Amino acid sequence: IFGNIWQFVDGINIKDYQVYICYDKTQYESDRFDGCYKPIGYVNAKTKENWISKLGYDANNPLIALPIETNGTSNTHIADYYWSQLGNRTAFVGGLWRDGLLCGLWFWYFDEASSSSWTGIGARLLKTS
Repeated sequence: IFGNIWQFVDGINIKDYQVYICYDKTQYESDRFDGCYKPIGYVNAKTKENWISKLGYDANNPLIALPIETNGTSNTHIADYYWSQLGNRTAFVGGLWRDGLLCGLWFWYFDEASSSSWTGIGARLLKTS
C-alpha cells in the first residue's frame, strides 16, 4: 500500500482468473486450489490490464472485493489499476515505485507465477502472537 514494492498477499491463489481463498494460515501454499482453498463466488475481470471500474462481492467472503470490471480511467470509478492473465497466479497489491501514480489500496497485480522473483515484489512480516 506504500507504493514502494508489490506486497505479496498470502492465502490468495488465482487460477485462470478465479480466486481461491484460504483462511487457515497454517495451510497457506502457493498453487493450491483444493482443500482449505475455496473459490470465491465470482471470477475476476478477464483483462490483461486496465483501470478498475467495479469490484465483486461474495456474501460468503464479504471482506474480499476484487476487480470484476475494468473500464474505468485514472480519475473515474475506483481509479486503481489491475493486471492479470491466465494460468496459476499469485496475488500482489499496492504498486511499485517506478510506476508513478499506479499504486494504491485496490491496485491488484495478478500477473506473476508463484515462482517469480524480482526486485519489485516483496512481503511484509506480521507477528500474530
